Amino acid sequence: MAVLAVLLIVYEIIQIASGHLYEVTLNRIDRTTLVELGILTIIGVLSLKDQTDFQAVSFTLVNGLSFIFIYEAIFKWSFYRAPFDHNHPMSSPEVREFVIQVGIAATVLTGFAEELFTLKKWTLFWFALFIILWIFWILVGFPQITGEVIFPRIIPIVFTHDMTYVLNRATKTVMFFAYLTFFPPLRKKVL
Repeated sequence: MAVLAVLLIVYEIIQIASGHLYEVTLNRIDRTTLVELGILTIIGVLSLKDQTDFQAVSFTLVNGLSFIFIYEAIFKWSFYRAPFDHNHPMSSPEVREFVIQVGIAATVLTGFAEELFTLKKWTLFWFALFIILWIFWILVGFPQITGEVIFPRIIPIVFTHDMTYVLNRATKTVMFFAYLTFFPPLRKKVL
């Protein structure tokens, strides 16, 4: 699995370097997300090497899926400002998708239940940074890469496409680092 992850990372980096930032066949997912998934896979498999192969692969997949879907759920929740904006409610299909995203994101709890994942001070640091960046993103109007601004700007900064892209990637990257810290350390302390 780690070899496939390395191949994925190399392929995606080549695509990004060629100017292809989005994977069209995956509904235009940003390729940096696929690189992050590859890194999570490598670190997950290596850090869970004391477990059975099945456990290491399974819990690495759980971590990666949760990482993708928690971000998507938070994004959707923020976009609709649910439950705050009764003038812009989620449609039934959006609610259904949101519930599925939250459910998949919650699977990460199985890693904590099995005591394979733990919260660390770095986890809290990365989550705090994520929250700060996300609040900033909301306060500047929750600008989208499409150019649309979802909310009234509290902080009057007009974002260019590139600025919006960097803010979007920064929020996902700090979430990635938080999820990376769930795994056991690669170097175990020697008694």
